[in-house]
Amino acid sequence: MQVAILGGGGNMGRRITRALLGSADYELRLIERSQRGKDLLAEIGVESVGQAEGLSGADVVIFAVPDKVVRHVAAEVVPLLDAGTSILFLDPAAVAAERIPVRDDLHCFVTHPTHPPLYSLLGEEQPDARRDYWGGGLAHQSLVFATAWGDEEHAIAVEQLASAMFAPITTAHRITVQQMAMLEPALSETLANGCVAVIHEGMERVIEAGVPADAARDFLMGHLQIGIALIFSEFSQLDWKLSEGAALALEKSREQLFKDDWHRIFEPEEILASLREITGGD
Repeated sequence: MQVAILGGGGNMGRRITRALLGSADYELRLIERSQRGKDLLAEIGVESVGQAEGLSGADVVIFAVPDKVVRHVAAEVVPLLDAGTSILFLDPAAVAAERIPVRDDLHCFVTHPTHPPLYSLLGEEQPDARRDYWGGGLAHQSLVFATAWGDEEHAIAVEQLASAMFAPITTAHRITVQQMAMLEPALSETLANGCVAVIHEGMERVIEAGVPADAARDFLMGHLQIGIALIFSEFSQLDWKLSEGAALALEKSREQLFKDDWHRIFEPEEILASLREITGGD
């Protein structure tokens, strides 16, 4: 399979390149315009090619470019592609926000890694894998995969490519583009990261109030771990419950920390507004 990677010299482009280099199943064409990106590719022993050369005859074109510029890159690239080409996006934002030109003679897919889940890292055999929080090719993770448009034969081939890109993969979940947008940004970035950022800010405030920093960090990290284990007991399989005092504090926290309609972040219009902002606004 001839695989062209737009933005091959970027962080994600190099991550994919390292995963696929040496595979007998894929021949890579790395398209990179910046000299910095070209230099970084040279450090891993590969060279970039020109856009025309890289796109011509490609079976799959991967858009490994930032969200804010992907629509501009797509507007330039999509009209140039051969009929039958598959295009693969690494984030649902641009596709879900309808930023990508639609060609019925192309096949469009979206994928995103889940990153290694909490607690699953404990089961990794190698120490380096247990610290692979991002999913850099050591720890197992899953991925989500969606067809925006295109046929199943191409979807199977591109899903296999996605699994090779983010290996080792435990499960490839087939979902829709809109469902993927509910997972990111709404669930993971807006809600989860927002809550974690507030927790971190709370720790800093406690330290500023005079609690020794080491004590505050040890106490919070321990309680954060057990709190997640208790609240997400379906994953941790921990047969304990929050204490009555902790349960009361949790209930009170909803009134103090969250608006009654916080879950509006999952409404289609809210997700679309977030996606459009992520992909450049207007």
